[in-house]
Amino acid sequence: MKKYYIFDLDGTLADSMGYWYGNFPVEDVPDEQRMEEICRIMYRCYADDIQPKPGAVQLLERLKAKGAAMCIASATDRWVSEPFIKKFGLEKYLEFYLDCTEAGARKDKPDIYIQAARRLGAEISDCVVAEDAAYCAETAGKAGFFVVGVYDPNTAPRGDVSRFSDVFITSLSDFPEL
Repeated sequence: MKKYYIFDLDGTLADSMGYWYGNFPVEDVPDEQRMEEICRIMYRCYADDIQPKPGAVQLLERLKAKGAAMCIASATDRWVSEPFIKKFGLEKYLEFYLDCTEAGARKDKPDIYIQAARRLGAEISDCVVAEDAAYCAETAGKAGFFVVGVYDPNTAPRGDVSRFSDVFITSLSDFPEL
């Protein structure tokens, strides 16, 4: 069994991509403040509305029981998704949460995955990365990670994650024993 798991949050563990791709009432907000306002709106969505993807909590429980070390590597700043993490008690399964701001690069570069592996104390070849976005799966795969592609209906039209996955699943309940 692989011992180290790096999970994306949005579209992988959290059923949140429909919210991120939604229409935000920010037309009257100046451009330089628009993303900050979107993040404030999303903070409330994480606190009130967003749910784990089916099977997410059970998967984390199963892997933790088998001794896996896990983290989240997300494009979403930690402060934005923190209400979700706390509400569903996910921190008890995770070693840490690393976001792209902290990593210093977006997910079109492997920095976040490499930093996550180092913080887990793992070699890249010993890590599984779970992602729903094709470009993220491609980045992780090119860096040498084993990639589990997770289907998300909101992300799928933006690229076929299965093309860049070692294993592709349509449900977290189908997450393989690795």
